[in-house]
Amino acid sequence: MTYQSSRRLLRFSVLDSRPLLMGVVTILALVMGVTARGVMAAEATADGVYSYCVGCHGKYGVGGEGGRYPRIAGLPQPYIDAQIHAFKAQDRDNKPMIPIFKHVNFNEEVIDLVSAYIASMSVPNLGLWPYEPDPDALAAFDSREGYAAAGKQAYKDQCASCHGAQGQGADSGDAPPLVAQYPAYLAKQIRDFATGERKHAHSADCGAPDAATADAIINHLVELGR
Repeated sequence: MTYQSSRRLLRFSVLDSRPLLMGVVTILALVMGVTARGVMAAEATADGVYSYCVGCHGKYGVGGEGGRYPRIAGLPQPYIDAQIHAFKAQDRDNKPMIPIFKHVNFNEEVIDLVSAYIASMSVPNLGLWPYEPDPDALAAFDSREGYAAAGKQAYKDQCASCHGAQGQGADSGDAPPLVAQYPAYLAKQIRDFATGERKHAHSADCGAPDAATADAIINHLVELGR
């Protein structure tokens, strides 16, 4: 490797890591600021802490990139709180967030502030309807009607007891709403729960739907949320 190519590689490496480094520095300053000042103007403090989430989830918690990053705006505070604790304990994997969640000043006060802030956001219209079924999933059923009926029944049998008949989530906030969420994100979570990559408190009740049934369930959720 030449001297010039080495310099270019170093330059690109530094540039690639700069957004993450800047985000870490920003959030640590904000978190330490919360500890130093106490809860002064809680909404402004929460907004500052949330600013580190904007790069993936957007200013208004909409998420994006076709579901690579989920919609978090308006999710129940108990659920958000539980997921932050799961990330903090590394029960859920989110490597870019580990330095933040592990920081000594990312404490219960900060978690309460930012989870309440996210929960207070308006649920956006993601424009998910109409859903376009996966061709292989649709081919697994006799007709589009059979596909829709299978998704409705599978959702009732495997999901509704926790997430509600209309996909609205549990009144307690422990189980999130599944409507108004990106299909690609839902599909990944179903796969991860089925394989054990992501833990689920009620896995025994949910089973592990095959790919065609999972797609039909997602179609049903989009219909519920239209």
